[in-house]
Amino acid sequence: MLLPYCAKPRWCDYRHLDDCGECGGCTVGDAYRLAYQKGIIPITITSFELLRDTLKWCKENGYTYIGHCCYEFYEKRYEVFKGTKGVLLDIVGTTCYSLGVEEEERAYHGEFTVELDLIKDTMENSLRIKEDGLELRKESLSFDFSLYFSQFIPPYYKKPKAVPSPLEDRTRVAVQKEVFLGEATIDGKAVSYQEAFETLAEWLEKSQKPTLIVGPLLFWDWADEELRKKAEAVMELVRKIEKLQVKVLPDYRPKLKKYDPSLEMDPPNPHETVLHDQNDLTLLIGVHCYRTDFVIRLLKKHTKTKVVALCGLYGHPEADLSTSFTDAEKVVKLLKVI
Repeated sequence: MLLPYCAKPRWCDYRHLDDCGECGGCTVGDAYRLAYQKGIIPITITSFELLRDTLKWCKENGYTYIGHCCYEFYEKRYEVFKGTKGVLLDIVGTTCYSLGVEEEERAYHGEFTVELDLIKDTMENSLRIKEDGLELRKESLSFDFSLYFSQFIPPYYKKPKAVPSPLEDRTRVAVQKEVFLGEATIDGKAVSYQEAFETLAEWLEKSQKPTLIVGPLLFWDWADEELRKKAEAVMELVRKIEKLQVKVLPDYRPKLKKYDPSLEMDPPNPHETVLHDQNDLTLLIGVHCYRTDFVIRLLKKHTKTKVVALCGLYGHPEADLSTSFTDAEKVVKLLKVI
């Protein structure tokens, strides 16, 4: 079941997450509960890129879907639905399309603030023919600020009720596997870890303003021993390279200009943070794959920085340099090369 983020309330900590707290405050929570009851996977669509990748995943893995979107969106983006099997249900309220091009652009980047609504009766009636299935309850993970990166918490930042967890990439694994080229890539060509680390060491040495972006997988403590070891190794990297700036990406909610680009990255506008300090080398670590792809595209479009993705999964060939399955051991190997 595909659900639009714009149907969640503006105050909701889950508005820009592929998840739902099911608090009862909106119809999206009703949809999540109904989906779990029927054995259906619910996914909140937070961007056009995520919709495209999810539909591709559905198509290639034999999934059908129930989607919720306004007619104007379908009319403009109908090509992305070609070849898929699903049912689209209308939503009600003032859409970005009725408010003009500027709001439509804001919606594309996840910054649309108007609240729409699902048609609950239509949704329930359409699923009555499907028997209740084995419930697919989500795993609830507790989290707190990581002690390793506590010094980089912006003074104005408050801990939200929800942030992107290590489970966020679970529905996109099939899509991510397709880009896997091996241990690492440089300019889209497969190379070994050793060659990638040696090249990265050279880039770091020559860089005037290298910056490390720490994402929610490491910024938060998930009580996961491997992630803790990785965070510890990353901090060793920060201590070893004195000129390396650290900026954080704690979650993916739009900051709407209420943030300090010298401390934090604005998820819909990642290039603003890089342009602020004219960073010539940007390293991404602990950032979810679906968000990493988005950041790479924006940085390539608006900046001259070299982009390095130290990915925990299958890598990102679109980056200037990328390593796959970058765990604590790989970070330690990089430390030895530098």
